[in-house]
Amino acid sequence: MTAPEQICVTWRGEITGMELQLDIRHPANLRDPFPLFRRLRAEAPVYWSGSLRGWMVTRYDDVLHILQNPLRYSSERFRKLGPEYSSARPAVRDVARVLGDWMVLRDPPQHTRLRGFLHNSFTPRTLEAMRPTMQRVVDDLFDRIEAQGSMEFIEDFAFPLPASVIAAMMGVPPEDIPQMRVWSDQLAAYLGGSQDEQDNMEQARQGVMEMSTYFHGLLKVHEGNPQDDLITLMLQAKPDGDRLSPEEIVSNCVLLLFAGHETTTNLLGNGLFHLLRNPAQYRLLRGRPDLAVSAVEEFLRYDASVPAVLKVAAEDIELGGQEIGQGQVVLPFLASANRDPERFDRADELDVARQDNRHLAFAFGIHFCLGAPLARMEARIAFATLFQRFSNLTLLDEDPPWLPQIFLRGLEALPVGFHAQGRAKAVVG
Repeated sequence: MTAPEQICVTWRGEITGMELQLDIRHPANLRDPFPLFRRLRAEAPVYWSGSLRGWMVTRYDDVLHILQNPLRYSSERFRKLGPEYSSARPAVRDVARVLGDWMVLRDPPQHTRLRGFLHNSFTPRTLEAMRPTMQRVVDDLFDRIEAQGSMEFIEDFAFPLPASVIAAMMGVPPEDIPQMRVWSDQLAAYLGGSQDEQDNMEQARQGVMEMSTYFHGLLKVHEGNPQDDLITLMLQAKPDGDRLSPEEIVSNCVLLLFAGHETTTNLLGNGLFHLLRNPAQYRLLRGRPDLAVSAVEEFLRYDASVPAVLKVAAEDIELGGQEIGQGQVVLPFLASANRDPERFDRADELDVARQDNRHLAFAFGIHFCLGAPLARMEARIAFATLFQRFSNLTLLDEDPPWLPQIFLRGLEALPVGFHAQGRAKAVVG
């Protein structure tokens, strides 16, 4: 096995005076990581990052290879990490106890079992039934905004839309959403990987434990009063006579609530930001509402909400000329793969009419995002309605702040000006 330290020394020798720029945590890379990805794809597509303590993988074909081999590249970060990553801290144990049952952090056969309980809740037919609810939430949010002449897009729209939708699907009362956001933000501070290398584990522990307590209480309510929602589905589902334990239900309630709004909020914010920075693309989409479907796919490709996922080498592996040791962290960077010029023509250009767009923003294979159809539908309805109800959208801050995170990519705020045009019926595919 090649020592990580040797890789770092070799690279420092080649790039004297530029060490900081190669650190994904550098502030310049927080704002715009794509120049770094470009260089790594060209010169070190499998690169040991000292600050991340893992192997950054940046080329499309290599990232796809990792996602296609889930048993060699395990998702079970709390079970298969090498001893150098382990911790005896109580906060780590508490977080691992809940997050360890997330289906996205399990390998087959447990992943297959857990995903099977939820698969039917995210079918096209099921989601189509949610379309009127989504449109009503979008319209109601824009009704509150239109008289203002400006909005803080994240706070006023991009957060409350997906949060309201996933809460309705799960059976979470709408009045509990603000508290859920507090807990979710505490968890995001850990899962997102802080820019300053703080692990934020104590914050995550607080958010996870309070969410767990909340959902255990909600389970008791649903046991006595079944509803047409995901919590009741998980309580009642018995495929092949199997049932989820209360702990498994609570764990995946936390996952669904967190993933159901966090990533879609960032999709909406990132997409609108880049669109308004590309006036020709903005004008094209406004004049061609039929491009809403391809535009959303392009927003996903161009600046993904989840730049990377964390895998653990289940065995010694050779990849890209590097020897990866069993138990080491492997970080396939989806955001870099989605800008690989070997896979995408004009990879660094935003093209809302792009057709050949097999991006990896939702991952691939058995861990392909279960909520991808939901996020796509929400985003299509949101953008189609936005452009029908508001014109002359403009950025009020050309350099808005990004969240100080590595594995979740989103804006802290996005102030936007507009002219209101009133309600119109949105028709989206």
